[in-house]
Amino acid sequence: MRTQKSFNLLLPLFLFSLVLAGFSQQSKPVTNTAIAEFEPALAVRASACITCHAKVSPSFITDFGYGEKYFFGNHGAGSSLNFFGGSMYGDFYGGEPNKTGWLTAEITKSIIVPQAGFDFDLAAAGAKLAKSNYHQALLATSLAKYMQAMETQKSKPATVIEKKKIFIGAPDAAALEARFNIAPGSDIKFKYLKNDSSSPDVGGIGLNSSKEYYTNTQEVVCDGDLFVRGTLFLNHITVSTRNGCRIYATGPIFLQNEVVYKNLGGSEDKSNLQLVSAEAILLGLGDKSCDPTSKDSPLSRRLVSGYAISTFVTREETNKSISPKVFGQRIYDQGKLIALLEDASCQDDSVGFSRLLLDAPQVHSRYKGQFKGLIIAEVALFRLGKGNFEFDPVFKRVPVLPRLKNSDYLQVE
Repeated sequence: MRTQKSFNLLLPLFLFSLVLAGFSQQSKPVTNTAIAEFEPALAVRASACITCHAKVSPSFITDFGYGEKYFFGNHGAGSSLNFFGGSMYGDFYGGEPNKTGWLTAEITKSIIVPQAGFDFDLAAAGAKLAKSNYHQALLATSLAKYMQAMETQKSKPATVIEKKKIFIGAPDAAALEARFNIAPGSDIKFKYLKNDSSSPDVGGIGLNSSKEYYTNTQEVVCDGDLFVRGTLFLNHITVSTRNGCRIYATGPIFLQNEVVYKNLGGSEDKSNLQLVSAEAILLGLGDKSCDPTSKDSPLSRRLVSGYAISTFVTREETNKSISPKVFGQRIYDQGKLIALLEDASCQDDSVGFSRLLLDAPQVHSRYKGQFKGLIIAEVALFRLGKGNFEFDPVFKRVPVLPRLKNSDYLQVE
């Protein structure tokens, strides 16, 4: 009887402890395991240009397009540019005499790549490269071995880690609708989900006067997840948040000038901004250059007329048989609708960013300042030779894209 009575007394306490444990688990930040383990500053598939004289701390996740016909810049993707000859998915030759982009990059800790073998003659593809720098690398039979041969030539080589599976990408518009429980064909254009019951209502974002795109109309108050259908333009944005403002747009996102944060969370500052676009994110790209030495449109050069545009390939474009130039033209046309859109050359182009996470098929920037946060993209292009990327530890302390599945944007196994 005493045993039964003891059990009856202890059972409620046991059940209560389970409830508390469950609550504790739910209260923890939603963390992507790859982000928690590797602390990547960059997770980019086509890393040829962004690595040119780049400084990356601590880690870089990449796959060179493995699994696609354009893996490592294979010209079979329909472009005359290939492995070392200008493809964004290869190892771009020309950063310095007898050096490719990867040989000029400084990664402080690790490079994470998939188990990917070469099914082509790498030595023949790199025949023009100086034997002294690339003899061992061109004998590599896998991506990991190629990267290891490159790193051993550096004074401070990064560790190359090979994984069975790597996925780097961004959700398309349909996936974003599904993650926000929006039915296909719905006319819902704006949906906000608070971080928790104490989070404030969203404010400071709305349609522009012509109703062509969404923009920040005043200080943005946002502590949760916001779905936006269409194009988003953020200019001189101030974000008031506690655990982070996360905006998911079905169209392109244009951001210019610095991001200012106001902490609503008390002593521990967890303020941050996370942007997801189903199409592209562009920082400081305008149609008119204020550089007297250049008359070209920076926006057009990045999206339509650039040298390597034919290799700006992404999964969705390939699946829908859309050429990179057609895709770029669509983004360019959206940018032309924004009267206030200016190029970084017309502003302070030394602007840097912190506490910022970007996820899109393409990410572009014309700013020279340090980027402290995380960039996840298939194709990414910043100012050549000016890349300084550092992981921001705030993304280990806050919810990271909790509306998405890891398989939507970044997964390493």
